[in-house]
Amino acid sequence: MLPRVLEVKEIAALVARMGVEAEVFAFGSLGTMAEGRCILSSYLTGRSPSNDGVCAPAEHVTYEEVDGEMRVRLGGVTMNCFHQGEAASYPTPCKARLVTRGVASYLFDEPVGLNTIDILPQLKQAGVTALKIEGRQRSRAYVTQVVRTFRQVLDALAAGNPVPHIDLSGIVEGQKETFGAYRKGWR
Repeated sequence: MLPRVLEVKEIAALVARMGVEAEVFAFGSLGTMAEGRCILSSYLTGRSPSNDGVCAPAEHVTYEEVDGEMRVRLGGVTMNCFHQGEAASYPTPCKARLVTRGVASYLFDEPVGLNTIDILPQLKQAGVTALKIEGRQRSRAYVTQVVRTFRQVLDALAAGNPVPHIDLSGIVEGQKETFGAYRKGWR
């Protein structure tokens, strides 16, 4: 499994140089890609993303509606407040909307979901042979929809057909999609 900080051209160079099969993260929530922030979840819940494989475990998440606003807490600490119809994300400390100096904002990272469907041809050409789709802490319906969609796209590619664009923006985190580092110069 290659890290999520590589561009497609870097993946291609690694695969060519090493002569190995490559697996990449293809769909799901993007972490902060900065070491140490996961300790925030451990501090709030007593469960480690590294050791227990869970960030912001569901049993520590609570939702409370107050005056038409949904308050979401992790381990008793408010991670975000949403109004009806507003895009929401799962309450992780690194993507919490916090109030500082009277202004609510995403201090660490905005909630956004990785979706590589539109660049699958480039990833395949780079030598990627396996895709990782986020499924941990996700519903069966979510996993079914995402896997079914990727299967449809991969079958089209295998048949030599263009990649069909299938809108998954309604289920990605924060209802915002990105290609992440695959198409962005991070240096």
